[in-house]
Amino acid sequence: MFDPRPNAGTRTNPAFNNVTLQDVGASSSYNALEINYEHRFSRGLVASAAYIYSHTISDAPDVNGFEQNLVYVEDPTNRLRDRGNSYVNRPQSFTASTIWSPRAKLENSVVNHLLSDNEFAVLTNISSGDEQNVTVNANVNDDSTVGSSVTRLLGVGRNTLRGPKIVQFDLRYTRTLFALRERFRVQFLTEATNIFNHPNVTTLKTAGVGVDTTGCPKMANGFALDPTHCGQLTGFPSGFGTPSSTVLQGRILNFGLGVRW
Repeated sequence: MFDPRPNAGTRTNPAFNNVTLQDVGASSSYNALEINYEHRFSRGLVASAAYIYSHTISDAPDVNGFEQNLVYVEDPTNRLRDRGNSYVNRPQSFTASTIWSPRAKLENSVVNHLLSDNEFAVLTNISSGDEQNVTVNANVNDDSTVGSSVTRLLGVGRNTLRGPKIVQFDLRYTRTLFALRERFRVQFLTEATNIFNHPNVTTLKTAGVGVDTTGCPKMANGFALDPTHCGQLTGFPSGFGTPSSTVLQGRILNFGLGVRW
């Protein structure tokens, strides 16, 4: 049945109110090329690196994840309209780690002890930046269940605006102060997270793009559409595309003592 004024009296079965349908038929895909390298050098040096070239596509809103502000599909009758880059799509990623545990073999026992029992570690993480949705300042399809803040600009796909790349270097130094019975080791350690204090931007200002709502389909005009006006771009808000927040940490220094066995 269809009635512009649905209520319990006009439904086929008046014993039921609204029926909510939750569709879990979303589809996501992930394809990647991964290259790994690991080598053990002499004198306690170990290095490894990994490069990944990938692409992940999805038509799911990812409401339980980190999906950028779109918690509804724009057209429940055709999920292909929401098919596009996933929010976690980072096409290029490079990670590397280096650990050096030098061992000195000198005649002077004091110098030999000072130059040994040290461990230096460097972790590198470089990847493509996060993607964002471009949303408009108006509801162009008169859908009362979603607000203007979750409506994309017409003709612009999902997650098409990418932020700056992620760059982070972490350092760690560990010094074994002394060992007991070759089993218990008392260690001093210091860590530096994001040693260069690089601002890793994760959110850009992409909301509030101005669009023309003249001629958009509404109940008042019989859902007639004037494509020459409805949804046409009228302007960008101040600061559009500029960083608005970061999630990853700035430089952090930690010092500590530990016992390993």
